[in-house]
Amino acid sequence: MIHRWPRRLLPAIAACLWALPANACPEPGRALLFHSCQGPSEAAILLLPEETPDAAAPQDGIAVTGAYTAREPREDGKPAPVGLFVDGGTVVTPHLAPMDGILLIDAEGRPSLHHRRAVSFAGRVHDLADLAERRGFAEEASRAGASVMQSHLVIVDGVVDVRPREDAPRFVRRMLFTDAEGYGLWQSPEPMTLHEAAERLAVEHSPAMALNLDMGSFDYCRLALAGTPRRCGLRSGAETAGLSNLLVLTLH
Repeated sequence: MIHRWPRRLLPAIAACLWALPANACPEPGRALLFHSCQGPSEAAILLLPEETPDAAAPQDGIAVTGAYTAREPREDGKPAPVGLFVDGGTVVTPHLAPMDGILLIDAEGRPSLHHRRAVSFAGRVHDLADLAERRGFAEEASRAGASVMQSHLVIVDGVVDVRPREDAPRFVRRMLFTDAEGYGLWQSPEPMTLHEAAERLAVEHSPAMALNLDMGSFDYCRLALAGTPRRCGLRSGAETAGLSNLLVLTLH
């Protein structure tokens, strides 16, 4: 037997459901690899191979590939991150790639995600598409000891910013996101198109912003949350040959 609520009661029922408390701090799981709401946390970007693999193995946290790695190396022959990249105040690559997403980590390890045309930092909003603005931003980030990397935004201001394509490939996707409770790291439970993954993430966690991270043959993932470190990607431990950078999220 199917019960139907009287139509006059539906607004009241909807209001009650809206008022129910949300799961403010989701538990890590197969898809949600990390969330800052689990405790005091910090984020960091590591430039490889200058910073040792040991630094990418937190006792309680996760290390994953961050920005894409370019085909052409840096002038010294070391792997180069694609796009604007600042490592703890050192400008490694000053050039802006044609990607909209900017990850900014301040000197205290607090991450934030921005569109490249509206990066809030040091009391100003910077349009990095403008060369003079970008140079000024890089100088300010350097003085402040901040870290910066660039990638594709897939959710902008709560709205999925990826169009579906019929011929889109399906891979396991990994995304850094920010929400009302802080920031998290999400990985698709099965191969998906980029649009499908962004839509799934939007439904599951309602992010404000989400940034796609490098995967494929550059997929590094080492997870250690209240237990023994384990592999969660194609590479782990000291398997960092050819990688230009790692993103490390740590709980204290």
